[in-house]
Amino acid sequence: MNIDIDIDEADRRILRIIQERPGLTMRELGELTGLSHTPCWRRLQRLQDIGVVSEKRYLVDPAAVGFDIVAFCFVKLVEHGRGRLQEFEKAVADVPEILQCYSLSGDSDYLLQVVSRSVRDYEETVKNALTELPNVRSISTSFTLKRVKASTFVPV
Repeated sequence: MNIDIDIDEADRRILRIIQERPGLTMRELGELTGLSHTPCWRRLQRLQDIGVVSEKRYLVDPAAVGFDIVAFCFVKLVEHGRGRLQEFEKAVADVPEILQCYSLSGDSDYLLQVVSRSVRDYEETVKNALTELPNVRSISTSFTLKRVKASTFVPV
């Protein structure tokens, strides 16, 4: 999101608290922010409506469900026209092993975070999905050794 949003200190309190404790009831959230139920609900609804807050989700630890390999793939494209970029981005959305995709400045065009159950599974993902993405010139992969920090908290 790239728009100027007017967020006051009460909004920031709401954002800090819901990041730390997403399962709170509206009454509990109101108590912690010093707002009554209705104004707190209205503020949270406004933050959702303008795209500051998305829907609630549970975060799954990939390693806990057998995805022990986390790879970061630096992708270079053949062409950089708008249509070719959109085609690549649309295709990325259809590959479930790609958890995140970022458009980059610099030497590579995109950075993909890819999870796999094993190195062999990663190899299959590369052969059957990543190299089949449209407009790909090259893919350079780095495997993670350990996760040092994984935060979803935005310092508001």
